[in-house]
Amino acid sequence: MARLSQLGVDFDHWCFACGRRNPAGMHLDFDVARHSAETTYVGQQRHQGYEGTLHGGVVAALLDETMGWAIFHQGIWGVTAKLDVTYRRPVPVGEELRVRAEVVRDRGRAIELHGTVARASDGEVLAEAAGLFLRMPDERRAELERRYSAAKDAFERVREAVAAQEAGMEHGRT
Repeated sequence: MARLSQLGVDFDHWCFACGRRNPAGMHLDFDVARHSAETTYVGQQRHQGYEGTLHGGVVAALLDETMGWAIFHQGIWGVTAKLDVTYRRPVPVGEELRVRAEVVRDRGRAIELHGTVARASDGEVLAEAAGLFLRMPDERRAELERRYSAAKDAFERVREAVAAQEAGMEHGRT
């Protein structure tokens, strides 16, 4: 997997999930492979709902953001159309979590994804989600590409790193 911050993806913005400027945010970074993304996160007390339990909206944000990066690092600018979260167990504050997402099906404009939040220590799935993302209209995509002009070069480095990793894995099989 390729680590986005090490490949020059700019997180110097206010996004609640991945932005470094947001003091109340989660400051996520992602490891990506073709059609997937993952991150780790330790829930903070400021993000709890009931005592010791991560707020359900924060759990949904973890899943949504990870699903978004599963397509965004490939140069697909998308927006969440639907997110269906199943909470299996309370998600604890203060424990390392592993969040994963992968593309299930690409239907052109619509992309279906699946994500999980698991306890890192034992892999128990605490929450999971099915997501539907829509590709952004060309006009909005162009506007955001101008705003985040460094993204194109960074994503090219990410694609090259993912391709190199895949080639290495394929080489190891032969």
